[in-house]
Order: sequence, then C-alpha cells, then structure tokens
Amino acid sequence: MAPPLSAMGGLLVRQPDGWRWRDGSPEPRVRDLTAAQAFEFPRVRSIDPTTGAVAAYVSISRAALDEDADLLADVIAFAGPRAIVVGGHRGTVEVPEEVWDVWASDRVIGLGWEPSDEAGILARAESLGARFG
Repeated sequence: MAPPLSAMGGLLVRQPDGWRWRDGSPEPRVRDLTAAQAFEFPRVRSIDPTTGAVAAYVSISRAALDEDADLLADVIAFAGPRAIVVGGHRGTVEVPEEVWDVWASDRVIGLGWEPSDEAGILARAESLGARFG
C-alpha cells in the first residue's frame, strides 16, 4: 500500500477524512486536486484495439507521463488492453475517453485552496516549522 499523499514537506497529509496537519488537526480550507482537474489532454479519435471501432480517446503526452511516473502505469493498468501507445517509446499513450474520465476523477494527485485562504494556510505551515523563501 502506498503511503498517504502529503504536501509541504509532510506537514499536510491526506487522510480518509480529508487533509490534516502533521499534528493531526484538520485543514478544511484545503481540497483535493484530481487528475481530471489538473490535466487537460487533447481528445482524439482512434481505433479501439479491442473492437476495431473508431472511438473517443484521450491523448496523454510523453512529457506528462515523464513528470508523473505513476501516471503511466496506473492509467494503463486501468485501461487494460484498450490503451494504445502511439509513436513508440517517446510518443503518446491514448486511453478511451470514458476510461480516463472515470480514472482521472477519482485519482487525487495533490491539493488546492482558495487564494483568499493562502496566507492563513502558509502561516499555519510556518507555525509547524515550514520555511518559505
């Protein structure tokens, strides 16, 4: 099992009930950032290798795959034989649109907050030992 997602050098940790500070106190101003919110990959038409029909796919760039090492393995495992590698090792990976939409909406990759909450969140982090700048 993978360790929980964390941010700010481990000061914020995602728990089943939301984001919490290292001391265990909840941080309700922080929200999950999903892959669907973070990535806007092109939508293309490709031939589904399992059916031979033309279908809507999401084209994931190699640069994005290189930035998030888990992205490739996770999304390909989720898509199964319907994933398509285009252009060889340095090309793109295409997954059916409906597969991507389900996977990406459930995949938390980070956190976010409202700009108006930033000063308070950073002040709390500093009170726990964070040093910015």
